Amino acid sequence: MHDGKRNYERRIRPEATVDDLDLDLVASFLPGTPDGKAGSAVEGLERYGLVEPSSEGWRVTNAALLLFAREPADRWHPRAGIRVFRVTGTRRLPGRTGNVHRAGRADPPLARAIDEIRRITRAQIRRSDALRDIFYRDLPEYPDEAWQEALVNAIAHRDYEVQDRQAEIWFFDDHMEVVSPGELPEPVTLEALEEGEATATARNPLMTRVFADAGYMRAEGRGFVRMRADMAASFLRRPKLAEVSPLFSVTLYKEPTFETAGPGWSYLVRRLPISGDQKRILLARPDGFSHVDYQQLNSVHEDEAKKRVQELVERDIVCRDFDTGDEVTRCYLTAELDEARWFLEDRLPKLREHFRKDPWLRSSEYRTLFGINVRDAAQEIAQLVELGFLRPEGRGRGARYMPTAALRG
Repeated sequence: MHDGKRNYERRIRPEATVDDLDLDLVASFLPGTPDGKAGSAVEGLERYGLVEPSSEGWRVTNAALLLFAREPADRWHPRAGIRVFRVTGTRRLPGRTGNVHRAGRADPPLARAIDEIRRITRAQIRRSDALRDIFYRDLPEYPDEAWQEALVNAIAHRDYEVQDRQAEIWFFDDHMEVVSPGELPEPVTLEALEEGEATATARNPLMTRVFADAGYMRAEGRGFVRMRADMAASFLRRPKLAEVSPLFSVTLYKEPTFETAGPGWSYLVRRLPISGDQKRILLARPDGFSHVDYQQLNSVHEDEAKKRVQELVERDIVCRDFDTGDEVTRCYLTAELDEARWFLEDRLPKLREHFRKDPWLRSSEYRTLFGINVRDAAQEIAQLVELGFLRPEGRGRGARYMPTAALRG
């Protein structure tokens, strides 16, 4: 085959020799290659098709140089590495706004860069407050399997023929984007990926095989299917795939698919004498749920889900709606609880804002804050004291109120 007809990774670089490769890195990275044995390393390169024998020695492919070139490796490809950025906000702003900060970079060779870029990326992924409040444990903003799949795909499947662009990872306040140069290789289409079809076509089969055998990816072409499944298992939005020439991007969102409960409702639910699973469904689905929602959210058997939902009905926490005509009935908060929920969601944010400026609150200030009369203000303040959000100091006209930890939290 004439080298000009080969794709980029298979193309021979006539000016390169085996001496341009880091054989120690080869020996440590390629499966089945004993560490420290240069001869075995070259045999491993040949086994993977990364070098070819010739009458003059070994012919070296671009794939071998991308994966294992000696420093400075970027002389073989100026933008083979990956850069990571952190954006303050939900979008990049034009001009010198200062809302974009470089978080790190990993330069070739790719066999070394892949661990470095995973380390840099992991350092940028924080704990999810929304998921912690629902599942009572620390969880990452993005599941490990999902972002690592997107990252490794950006390395293994990018179009290295494009040399004026670089793979990049962008972190925003509400999402992350993994961008790689190159459109999808034919016959792969965006529609096929969105529909979950397996894609056996690989732009760089040599490097894909190396990364797969080294345990960084799987080679069956279902990476995007697994990514969606991982996001769904963490109750996060479906990833977005986009193709805008000459770039392909994967966007992961950190917002849960359920409504994030406000602090007032969260506090109220945690005081209810019910199980953790029952509290979870009330926090995740305060606007209504079925036993199927309960089953999925808590990973329990259908019979267990029905039993737990029935307990909520018997405790007058929720009531069933039998008039929907659906095969699966839905449950909604009782009128009393729903009213308390909306009362807290409306009042607490404004009260928090007040206490940021003033350590005390008087009844007259409460009336002004919410535009209500003396009688209603007295009732609402008494309710907030009973629920544990305000603490009274003094009596009569000198009475004033301080925030409790529940309101400050």
